[in-house]
Amino acid sequence: MQFTDEIAAMGVTERGFTLDRPDEPVPGVLWTPEGVTGPRPLVLIGHGGSQEKRSPNVVALARRLVRHQGYAALAIDAPYHGDRTPADERDLSWEERRRRLGGRLFGRGRGATTGLVLGDWHAALDAALDAARALPEVGAGPVGYWGLSMGCAFGVPLVAGEPRIGAAVLGLFGWSDQMRLAGFDDLARSLTVPLLFLVQWQDEVVRPEDACTLFGLFGSERKTMHANPGVHVAVPLFERAAAEAHFAEHLGPVEPAASAA
Repeated sequence: MQFTDEIAAMGVTERGFTLDRPDEPVPGVLWTPEGVTGPRPLVLIGHGGSQEKRSPNVVALARRLVRHQGYAALAIDAPYHGDRTPADERDLSWEERRRRLGGRLFGRGRGATTGLVLGDWHAALDAALDAARALPEVGAGPVGYWGLSMGCAFGVPLVAGEPRIGAAVLGLFGWSDQMRLAGFDDLARSLTVPLLFLVQWQDEVVRPEDACTLFGLFGSERKTMHANPGVHVAVPLFERAAAEAHFAEHLGPVEPAASAA
């Protein structure tokens, strides 16, 4: 993890970084509290399709977790997103980018893309825990994952296969027997961490019934579904507070000794 920039404001330190990966460098952001030391939970934030590591909802959630809970948070750009967007596609309309992304991420090549994303996330988590040795305000602690829409599509295999992740917030994705996602239902069944799952009842991208089917597949004994009215991108702001409370319950508080004097 090579840090590229650093900004501190309102109690939050934001560090840009780059991961050296086999296919291409992976850019990301690490948020930590200012003026503290010691171990603390870390929440990985997976952005949605056409978003990126510094999208407003990602930054807002990260800063909330840092300020309210004293946690650290981390986000990376998925392939074809953010600083990884091919140069000849950066001026395309949102609709055209979404069409191309759908084919790449959920078409015939999805398995390869999923493998890239999972490898990037495992590497990012390894790097963050290594950074804890040099950055006393990071400190190795419990790990959570938050991801909606595309962040859920990639989050299910990540959380199911990463034993260091102990709690998750997922949503805005679904499952049906007609979906060409081989093995995704089995991955959902193998996911057992405490889970908060979000559904939008007028979702024009993911059918609510498919989202409910996916929720039923999850193997977690502790799982809760929040269903709200509205379209795909209209998740209510109060769900950020719900996510924060979920992580606080299942990842625990920061040890008092880690707080700044």
